[in-house]
Amino acid sequence: MKKTLLTLVGAFAILSLVSTGWAAIIKGNLVKIDDKTSMYTVKDAKGKEHKVHVDDTTKKTGEIKVGVDVEVDEAKGHAKSITVVEMKK
Repeated sequence: MKKTLLTLVGAFAILSLVSTGWAAIIKGNLVKIDDKTSMYTVKDAKGKEHKVHVDDTTKKTGEIKVGVDVEVDEAKGHAKSITVVEMKK
């Protein structure tokens, strides 16, 4: 019984760590919108490009267009929300 409980606690801890690694807040400039694939590309302050999928379930705030600064709440590559923001220069 004790061994089973420890195994379950260990599995839960590992799953918790894995699931938190798949969600992120991305802040950067919206550099590309691909209407065919519904993929948006955001370049962060370090120059890394992040591609996220956007669909009807994505909450959009502000005028989303190429060239604006955005904050994206994403999980597993899907944008849960995308908001136009003013970035500090």
